[in-house]
Amino acid sequence: MEEQLADNKLAEDVRQFNAKMSQGAYKEAARIKSDFGLPNEMLSDAVKKAYDANMRKGDYSLAADLARQYDLARDLRLEAAQRSFHRKVDSEFFRAAADYAKEFGLPEDMVREAALQAFYKSMSFGLVKNAAEIAEDFELSQELRQEAATKSYEQHMQAGLYRKALKIAQKYDLPDELKAAAEKKIS
Repeated sequence: MEEQLADNKLAEDVRQFNAKMSQGAYKEAARIKSDFGLPNEMLSDAVKKAYDANMRKGDYSLAADLARQYDLARDLRLEAAQRSFHRKVDSEFFRAAADYAKEFGLPEDMVREAALQAFYKSMSFGLVKNAAEIAEDFELSQELRQEAATKSYEQHMQAGLYRKALKIAQKYDLPDELKAAAEKKIS
């Protein structure tokens, strides 16, 4: 009798989860899964349906999140993540695309390409501090880091922010003459 009650309770919990997934109430479905300790295997059909529905609607980020959260097949997660990545790149959200590619374990060349585009876009808009951070965060070449750091140093010197310019010169190991020029202005 107790075993039958437990089976009925489990079936009801799964039914509630499936209903929330089909409604698109993914946070509520996740709460039900968590509250009742439902295993992913019992939920895979509902999750796969939600994944497919989101892919058809073009909600690739959401589909990738579902695939990751509920341990769907790796190729499903990667397909959705790559589509979301390409949408971010097409919209010129290069930094977001690079972060996303890194987060979802997309191929390193995708991460690097988006990071390079983010770097060059930041440089073209004069956002050299941002470009330097991108170069550092995504381990771009030393040459690119130096280029952004030098421009940032120059901007700070022109603005009279000599201590910040010196910090940049020290942090990015810029030539000694740049460090000396900042130190001279400080004293």
